[in-house]
Amino acid sequence: PSTLPSYAFTQIGVGGVVINANGDVLLVQERISPVPAFQGSWKLPGGLADPGEDFADTVLREVREETGVSGTQLGVVSMRHTHGYRFGVGDLYVVVKIFAEVTKIKLDPHELAAAKWMSRSEMEAIVAPKECKILDGLISQNNWKVIANALEDNLIIGTKIDGFRPAMLYHAAPK
Repeated sequence: PSTLPSYAFTQIGVGGVVINANGDVLLVQERISPVPAFQGSWKLPGGLADPGEDFADTVLREVREETGVSGTQLGVVSMRHTHGYRFGVGDLYVVVKIFAEVTKIKLDPHELAAAKWMSRSEMEAIVAPKECKILDGLISQNNWKVIANALEDNLIIGTKIDGFRPAMLYHAAPK
């Protein structure tokens, strides 16, 4: 018998650290957060990958669908792997840095309550203190770590692998 799982056991979610020419970052507030403590918090735009969709394509699609902003992928900022998520499956969450080419925000009112460009100093002023339980109007500590890392250009880059099926290889950017 095969030792491989007979069902999908991991979903792939993405977030985008979208940066404009001024160095501002696009942040959003969900209309309804799946986690009550995060209701009203400022977070990265993003969503779930469709079957067969590369996460770099997913993040560009999700950012465009939610905010109307589009751009070019610059590299992977971070990954988080969580177990026992929705429906008992794992969750692989990948954050990608994007340079915005179309910067006018067209909010999807079904998904988002707000979206706006914020400078580094604006973001630093609303980072939640450690042990903060309610994040309304704030940026979580973990989101701030990811954003700050992206602003410093600490990225993993992707290159297409030629072969019998579409694939990407992600690796540290050369120094």
